[in-house]
Amino acid sequence: MRSLTEWESKALLGDVPRPREALTRSRAEAVAFASSVGGPVVAKASGIVHKTEHRGVRVGADVTAVWDQLAALGDGTVLVAELLHGELELIAGGVRDPQFGPIVSIGLGGVAAEVLQDVAFLLAPTAPGELDSAIARLRSAPLFDGHRGRPPVDRGQLQRILDAIGGLLAGDPDVVEVDVNPVLVAGGRPFVVDALVVRSR
Repeated sequence: MRSLTEWESKALLGDVPRPREALTRSRAEAVAFASSVGGPVVAKASGIVHKTEHRGVRVGADVTAVWDQLAALGDGTVLVAELLHGELELIAGGVRDPQFGPIVSIGLGGVAAEVLQDVAFLLAPTAPGELDSAIARLRSAPLFDGHRGRPPVDRGQLQRILDAIGGLLAGDPDVVEVDVNPVLVAGGRPFVVDALVVRSR
């Protein structure tokens, strides 16, 4: 099995909504991109799995100060992304089931994902209305509809993300698993903040 980098994984998902970001190969590139964003950024070491556990993610950091350290942790490049502030973290993913084929999932994400395991599964490709039915099965369903004045989650944009995951699994037999965590909901709009694609070769 081979785990792709975050940058490679997102590229395979195609035109999914995600923060403005760039894979930088030098400190100067990182500084230039951060300046073009015009606000706080996230800097991530590239080429390592479980980046947070290895202190490979720096939120709101000065890229000039952290670039060399992050590059040394990974493959020598640093992913710099616009820092989004969201109201909800979701998780999406997909696996290739030997009997049913591609299956996609949606649920509550973030650090609580493994503890709560509030996830619903759907066969890919999903039919109209199936996403709504899947969300209705979640304990966290009220959060998707807007909670305490927050906007509801844009189901159309969320469907685009699930369609991209299912399409990748259906179109490439070497892809065995896709993990998108978190899908950050900002102003009601879901964005792919991190992604991991695992290939059989």
